[in-house]
Amino acid sequence: MLSKIKHLLLPFFSLNKSEQHGILALVILILLMVVVNLVLPFVISPEENKYLNAFKADILTFKLDQKSKHDSIYIEEIQNSGLMEMEIALQKINPFAFDPNKLPDEIWLKLGFTPHQVKTIKNYEAKGGKFYRKEDVKKLYCISDAEYQILEPFIQIKSPYQTKPPKETSKWQAKESKQLLTIEINQANPEMLINNLGLNSWLAKRVSDYGELLGGYYSAQQLAEVYGMKPEVMTKILPFVTIDTLLIRKIDLNTISFKELLHHPYFDYETTKSILETRTKIKSFSSPDQLLQIPTMTDSLFKHIVPYIVITDATPHK
Repeated sequence: MLSKIKHLLLPFFSLNKSEQHGILALVILILLMVVVNLVLPFVISPEENKYLNAFKADILTFKLDQKSKHDSIYIEEIQNSGLMEMEIALQKINPFAFDPNKLPDEIWLKLGFTPHQVKTIKNYEAKGGKFYRKEDVKKLYCISDAEYQILEPFIQIKSPYQTKPPKETSKWQAKESKQLLTIEINQANPEMLINNLGLNSWLAKRVSDYGELLGGYYSAQQLAEVYGMKPEVMTKILPFVTIDTLLIRKIDLNTISFKELLHHPYFDYETTKSILETRTKIKSFSSPDQLLQIPTMTDSLFKHIVPYIVITDATPHK
């Protein structure tokens, strides 16, 4: 044993005096840091510790804010690439009736497109490009398939050969005479929505996608929030829609991350940030009613989100 220790120390004694002193100083410094780290919690007063916790909370808030900004930049980069998926496109795109030909920049932006996408569209028009059919919008590489699916029902291109408005014969009208069938909306896929409720394929897809984004419907009235859902269609299908609230995907306030919570349609950036900051301050939620203490939480919003909230006894989120 003694010979092993001598063997380990032999390289040290082969060094010159200044190198030996340097190593000894480094070892002493490391030992001091270890001792300070062990003693510090007993030396700091509760008042100082309170300020330290507040400082840590500020750091966490700053990190969450920076992460949110980074996520926003990342989403914009995906949107510019034309590869945006449906779940994000449903949040970014705000469809309304429009003719894409010579559409002003501000209207494209209002629809939910980025400045980079608008610039690409205007470059296409500057080179003589024109939209003759709805499908021509889909040909632009900067517009994803998901964005086009959302916009397609709202694109209105005036034909130079059209002398009078065409007669509207939508798929809904064609299926109106067909008897509708009752359906449980949280288990329904687009095909079932088409067959049972007579919805158009694009509307059935939106109903399904929005339900997935929400985590399930708790009320048939939420279908009015789906893009393109007309009042007359709602009136027709409501008697045939049932809801199984046991199928709703719940949000655990004590474990949900910032990004996951922000992904839900009912939680905007400010509300998400306030909820996470409150959780940091109180360590963990014990009741959904604690959300009412948040400044951005209105009674209307609270009623919308309560069906999706669950509180567990999990350890506080770090």
